[in-house]
Amino acid sequence: MGSLVFYGFGDLRMLPVLLGAVLVNYFFARALHGSGQNKFLLAFVVFLDVVMLVEFKLLSQFVDSSFMPIGISFFVFKMISFQADLYQGKVKNTPKFIDTAAYFTMFPQVVSGPIMRFSDFERHKENRTILEIFERIEDGLKFFTVGLGMKVLLADHLAMLWNDIGTIGYESISTPLAWLGAVTYSLELYMDFWGYSLMAAGIGVMLGFPFITNFDHPYASLSVSEFYRRWHASLGSWFRDYVYIPLGGSRKGSLRTVFNLLIVWLITGFWHGVTLNFILWGMIIFLIIVCEKYIVQKLPGVLRWLIGKINVLVLIPLTWVIFAIPDSQMLATYFTRLFPFFGAGISVNPNDFAKNVGIYGILIAVGLVLLIPKVYEIFENHRRNIVVTIAVFVLFWACVYSLANAAGNPFMYFRF
Repeated sequence: MGSLVFYGFGDLRMLPVLLGAVLVNYFFARALHGSGQNKFLLAFVVFLDVVMLVEFKLLSQFVDSSFMPIGISFFVFKMISFQADLYQGKVKNTPKFIDTAAYFTMFPQVVSGPIMRFSDFERHKENRTILEIFERIEDGLKFFTVGLGMKVLLADHLAMLWNDIGTIGYESISTPLAWLGAVTYSLELYMDFWGYSLMAAGIGVMLGFPFITNFDHPYASLSVSEFYRRWHASLGSWFRDYVYIPLGGSRKGSLRTVFNLLIVWLITGFWHGVTLNFILWGMIIFLIIVCEKYIVQKLPGVLRWLIGKINVLVLIPLTWVIFAIPDSQMLATYFTRLFPFFGAGISVNPNDFAKNVGIYGILIAVGLVLLIPKVYEIFENHRRNIVVTIAVFVLFWACVYSLANAAGNPFMYFRF
């Protein structure tokens, strides 16, 4: 009930959509669980869920953006995984309505993930001592606070630079500022969504659920394919388990593997949005992964490592620019500023780079430092240390101060 109240505060008009989806999926789940492995029932309920998702995405894009229920991409994927796990026998007992509804609408995750599996959800029923309960509350509060800091102290302030670049006009920025903008947007997106994931995971831990690792230091990856196993890991594993492997994975030869990867990345692009930039983003990631799999992996070790790091640290930020700019003409203009030999000269406004580094340099430096896995691991491994506890306490009040003096930006993945 509390999760539904939470959702209603955010999107009261679309609350009936969520309730309807919960009821439909629950009754189909009971039928599926009682029918053995009935492929028709599974296909039909998955079809209903997919149609609902596609319909609202198209309505929000071509009719009115208010037709998009908050978090529909996330709770629909939870519903599909739930039905598939039932069919495969991974959910042993007939699910009760209260458990099913709580899983679908769990308030830390319903609007922006991560996409928890039902098997992980059931683990909150495990018996724990009073000491374990208080330790989980302490851990959860610390994860929540660190995530809040990433959001309000880094992502929201880095967003100002990206917004300023859009206000100036892409045609009026220098090439160095265009590259700074690409890096800044990449950091903003990462800190925003990693921050939300830590906050959601922290609340989940306090409620007795297992910690869901949604971001596993993706910028430390040695390839783009590894990057997307670490970036939004719950979504990546969802596509692996419920799309890629059922299509045959890599078991049916190279051509079929390429086709399966194409389907996965077409759906991934559409999942994020129906505008051309999201489809283009997905197709570029698909091409990079195919090249890595069939060309780069055959190269000598050092060269393979070098190309892999370039792909992660250079190509990934460039793909985020495509992700960020829905207008094709504006996107083309931005890329002429990134690569001025395709358009105007490098020095449209030669002083803009130094000016913005002076304003945002410290924030960007902090964001870059947080890309190093060891930095976060210090907090994770020593989070019960008194010094870390004091630091988290100070961080919390810094977040409160920042929130009190800013309008606040919604989490970027709320739009999906």
